[in-house]
Amino acid sequence: MRKNTVFEKYKDKHKGERVFLIANGPSLADTDLSLLKNETTIAMNRISLIYEKHPSWRPTYYLFSSTNVKNAIWGRAWTESVEKAISSSKTTSFVARIFKDWIDPWDEYPDVCWFDSMSETKPTIEGNIVETCFSQDIVERIDKSGTTMNLALQLAYHMGFSEIIFVGADLGWSEDHGSTSDPNHFDKSYRADIPNPRKANHQMRNIHSLASKNFLEKEGGIKMYNASLKTVLDVYPVVDYEQIVLNEKVVCLEDKKRKAISFWDSEPQFGRDHHE
Repeated sequence: MRKNTVFEKYKDKHKGERVFLIANGPSLADTDLSLLKNETTIAMNRISLIYEKHPSWRPTYYLFSSTNVKNAIWGRAWTESVEKAISSSKTTSFVARIFKDWIDPWDEYPDVCWFDSMSETKPTIEGNIVETCFSQDIVERIDKSGTTMNLALQLAYHMGFSEIIFVGADLGWSEDHGSTSDPNHFDKSYRADIPNPRKANHQMRNIHSLASKNFLEKEGGIKMYNASLKTVLDVYPVVDYEQIVLNEKVVCLEDKKRKAISFWDSEPQFGRDHHE
């Protein structure tokens, strides 16, 4: 498999800087993304559904690698949202080449950075993952492991950021099979199949746990915060969104962190963080 040469020039491009990783959870609908217009951000998937609400903001980087573009029912809608995202002149887009035939069969988007070497280390039925789910060298290989957020975490590692802040990283998914009243994302028309929310929640939590381990072991250490307005993601300190954006002040919200922890404690079937 060919190397991901499109990532080469981005190695340590943002060394010492902070970045906001924009997830697609329901709380994003209530998040003022216009506050991030001068920040470096990495967004993903159907983020363009929120563009009209925040005309002054566009992500610095965009990532896409989802089989949803192939879906017989909602695939076209997904493709259209991807097209809108990669059309923005303000955004550098990284898209897995395996989906090019669905997204850009006629080479209409020459500025897209198509990457080739992507592994897909599937989580177990319990959502457990392995150490290789996080690649420290994405030029050689980047791993998805069932979520584009994992790609974003590895890209942030590669780019050398020293502070990672999550927005819209809610977790707490419920079962949904692509309904038109999607409860798991920031837009009810999002549509995605979540057949096993127990697995999805545990898997995503483990993805964050493994990424945190890699970031913390990196030279100098990396600060990581969860600024999502509503969240059960307990891997990082939960902080006040406006304070960290506007004042660069870390205000820990201990009550929200306790509530996030209690979500997992009250669901013993989820277990604790686990990657092998």
